[in-house]
Amino acid sequence: MIEFKKVAKKYPDGFEALKEINLKIETGELFVLIGPSGCGKTTTMKMINRLIDPSSGFIEIDGKNIADINPVQLRRNIGYVIQQIGLMPHMTIKENVGLVPKLKKWEEAEYSEKVNELMKLVGLDPSVFGDRYPAELSGGQQQRIGVVRAMAAEPDIILMDEPFSALDPISREQLQDELARLQSEIKKTIVFVTHDMDEALKIADRICIMQNGAVVQLDTPERILRHPANDFVRQFIGEDRIQDSMTLPALESLMTAPITALPERGIAAALKIMRQKRVDSLILVDNQRRYHGVVGIWDLQKSYANEDITLHDIEKVQVPVMNHLEDPETALEMINQSPLSFIVVTDEENRVQGIINRASIVRHISNQFV
Repeated sequence: MIEFKKVAKKYPDGFEALKEINLKIETGELFVLIGPSGCGKTTTMKMINRLIDPSSGFIEIDGKNIADINPVQLRRNIGYVIQQIGLMPHMTIKENVGLVPKLKKWEEAEYSEKVNELMKLVGLDPSVFGDRYPAELSGGQQQRIGVVRAMAAEPDIILMDEPFSALDPISREQLQDELARLQSEIKKTIVFVTHDMDEALKIADRICIMQNGAVVQLDTPERILRHPANDFVRQFIGEDRIQDSMTLPALESLMTAPITALPERGIAAALKIMRQKRVDSLILVDNQRRYHGVVGIWDLQKSYANEDITLHDIEKVQVPVMNHLEDPETALEMINQSPLSFIVVTDEENRVQGIINRASIVRHISNQFV
């Protein structure tokens, strides 16, 4: 765990980069620092490996004050990934990745195996790319190497200073996905600085939003989106990302027209209807459209050999049914409990009005964000 205790940074000209911040970064979490230029996010991160020392307060890693640790030793035990990548141009890719383990006096056989393992983790075959030089790789491939180089000496902490911001949008998106996948496997403590809120929301376990050297809000992406601390956070997140309320319309707006059949119909005829309408279930109704039950395509397939039975013989009645005047939020709860992922909506006379399924709910929610 990394803990900042009343950490401040004031320069001789009077500028306060940090104003006595207190925060805890939990072991194994991907912690994102974000805010406008000059807010103190990069200063905060650089204090963890003592590239910048605080004017007051102190920082602990696993309960030990980092001011008591030799800076060189501290940095060799903390991975560091920067926007400019910083690969050594005269070294091969394998040599670049193995640089820190070599400086830490690992046996070559030990770190060579680690280098191969890490390159495979990010989709770069060491037999193909290992003996190439950085200039022979694309920007996205170089940044992947920058990430695994930071992991090569198996540090518990990795600092990432806007590592993907110089990449094209496609490479950036791919590397965000790659980082999230890697973190699910390696579970390192990652402190990630970015100015991109979309990036932060996508990758972070928790987000620390900073302004003028102070922490404005520190919470999970979900809670920040739902409960912005103030107008600054609301504006920084962007109104298009905030959904204050997910209102559902009347049930009629969510319903889909059902494909129905009479209970007396045979199985072969029912299968033909399903193929024509491209559905996997039929709603059984009588001549007055009163609800009777449901049959699914697998039930029909299993009973197909029996020519004497009707849909009534194999119908299911456990599919939830609700009245068209009920609260639409109830429909969400009932759909989650339904074995067929839909519910039947009826009127006061038990006549089928329609069905509501997950697709119709998702369609409505998607429309709210367009």
